[in-house]
Amino acid sequence: MENWKNIIGLEDFYEVSNLGNVKSKIRKGRTLYGERLYGGKLLKPIIHGNGYPCVNLTIKGFRKQFLIHRLVLESFVGSCPVGMEACHLNGNRLDSSLKNLRWDTRSNNALDKRHHKTWQGAENNGNSKLTNAQAKEIRLSKLSVKKLADIFKVAESTILRVKKQETYDFRKINI
Repeated sequence: MENWKNIIGLEDFYEVSNLGNVKSKIRKGRTLYGERLYGGKLLKPIIHGNGYPCVNLTIKGFRKQFLIHRLVLESFVGSCPVGMEACHLNGNRLDSSLKNLRWDTRSNNALDKRHHKTWQGAENNGNSKLTNAQAKEIRLSKLSVKKLADIFKVAESTILRVKKQETYDFRKINI
């Protein structure tokens, strides 16, 4: 069942549901021709650059973008505690339902991302130059940094970071 609550700070204008839907409230407005009713519509979410659904909310002519999962948590659970962030239980960024959300620490959120395989580190990063297997090969190799950089066609600094476990930390990656 879908339950609706006011969005904190925007109580007169918008509501959010426990299923992650956002709608504008019906309200009166003035035009040159008299009064008319505005709102009462479900807002269509857009996908933010970080992959999370968000909505544009307008108050007194100013528009601001809000992440839907934060609106749900703030309206149904309360303000974000200090040192916490919004976490998705199932790892699906598009699922902004209350049953899928919680406030938790950044480190627990990072652990969740590894568990759900949504972590953007090592070869999961779109800018990665090496695979996890190549990084493991570099770590175990006795060749010089310069020679490894030539073989894998990456900078020497990249090889050094892999060797020092600053990147491709295999204590965190299952290979």
